Amino acid sequence: MSTLSPVIASDIASAAYQARLKRKSISLQNSTKVHFKFDVNNVISGTSGGFFYRPSSGFLIAGLGVSEVYKRDIVFSFRGTKTLADILTNVTANAKGTQSGELVHSGFQGTLNSMIPEIKSFLKRSQSCEVLNIHCVGHSLGGALATLAANWLKSSSEISAKVHLYTFGAPRVGGKNFSMNATQRVDSIFRCVNGGDPVPKVPVWPFYHAPYNGIEYLACRQQGLIPSAHDLARYAKLTDFQSWEKIYSQKVANALERVVLNYRNRLEVKTNDFWADRISAAILTLLIDGGLASFVFGAQALGAGIATIYDAIARSMVKISELSSEFADRVKGLLGHMLVFAGKGAQIAIKFTYSFIRWVFELVLGKLNKAVKAALKTSF
Repeated sequence: MSTLSPVIASDIASAAYQARLKRKSISLQNSTKVHFKFDVNNVISGTSGGFFYRPSSGFLIAGLGVSEVYKRDIVFSFRGTKTLADILTNVTANAKGTQSGELVHSGFQGTLNSMIPEIKSFLKRSQSCEVLNIHCVGHSLGGALATLAANWLKSSSEISAKVHLYTFGAPRVGGKNFSMNATQRVDSIFRCVNGGDPVPKVPVWPFYHAPYNGIEYLACRQQGLIPSAHDLARYAKLTDFQSWEKIYSQKVANALERVVLNYRNRLEVKTNDFWADRISAAILTLLIDGGLASFVFGAQALGAGIATIYDAIARSMVKISELSSEFADRVKGLLGHMLVFAGKGAQIAIKFTYSFIRWVFELVLGKLNKAVKAALKTSF
């Protein structure tokens, strides 16, 4: 199977950023140039932004394989924009259907939709010989677009090639159904993250990464929410290998894992990616045990945004706290951990009111989004 090595994939991810510099050629490492050729004329534009303001910009570059190994391959390298970065951290952004029917982040899907006609045109122009493999590559927001593109290509009846996905520091793009189905469709997925990179932690649950219940490649194992960990140059340095087996891998943290948090242990919390995942799992565990998970899932199924979903969760937690003293203790434990995660200290009195619980959620989401915005600022 002619998948890309980590060093080639990260180099190709960086190539997409050169499109906005209007260079006459794309600068690549020698290890990449011997395998792929990029033409700056093959810069495909997409749109991002709100309904009233949709600026166009270069979103991906397309390359053709030229070596014996990749001579019948195509590579797409995606990148995002500042406008798309703003959409990622907008908690009011809702969900939108993909070509295969699953709900995903509307900002990412809308951008991909605007690119599809030109991608199709490029693929038709490249059919002088049968294409065997299509490689979708992207860093950060480009990784989100690459994920959606890989899923679309594999769900298209017009595409017979194998599709491989490579992302570096990409955010989540869709719900559980999308994650599960994309995992089944796409022939191989290499999702690489740096420990401490905040971007892969958003959007928060109920968004999931693909591969579902698969592995992630952890290029760096530091802890925290560290904006500099998102830098593409850092990813490139840490993935300078010819084989993915050279990079540490681990099973993806699963929001379906049962987690119950005891209020007395709240001081154990650190503001890092591990606890972000653990808190998400604790929220889902509480909703399931309290019998109100379907209420929240219903809001998700209707394409509600993060703010609306967490509004529903806050109301559900009030009801759950009223079921019994045991459930009240569990709600207290969860809120206590969330407050420490958000940096508000451990001495704030817990209230089982909608306004208080909603405030705690806003603190946690704000903490994550602040780190994400700082990380994205260096790239866009």
